[in-house]
Amino acid sequence: MREETKVFLEMVARKRSEKIREASPELQTQLTMDDSGLRCALQVLKDGRLERLEFIESVTTAGKQVHFGDYVEVARDVGSLAIMFPEAKFSRDMASSIYQSILKEARQRTDREFSFLGFVYDDRGNIKKVE
Repeated sequence: MREETKVFLEMVARKRSEKIREASPELQTQLTMDDSGLRCALQVLKDGRLERLEFIESVTTAGKQVHFGDYVEVARDVGSLAIMFPEAKFSRDMASSIYQSILKEARQRTDREFSFLGFVYDDRGNIKKVE
């Protein structure tokens, strides 16, 4: 299960990287897998500098309060983050509700302006934006 999840997350990250490069060819991406193999982060870089960190959560890790601190830290330190949840666990509306909670917490815990993107992905790795 863990290896399947890791392979699937890598596929989602690859698809997201392609979309990022299509939209902004000057950006590079680098994947970092969590030690558990159940979540990963896509570093979005410009000229070697971290522009945004994009968390790709699995069915096992998505929506867990324990990860909110990671999101807040990135908002505070990097100033731009994205989060992707599996649509199999969270519909766009459900994901949006959780993302609003994360945004509220991040705004309370940092004075910095930051940008946020929220997505869900389906079982084929297709990524859909959450408003």
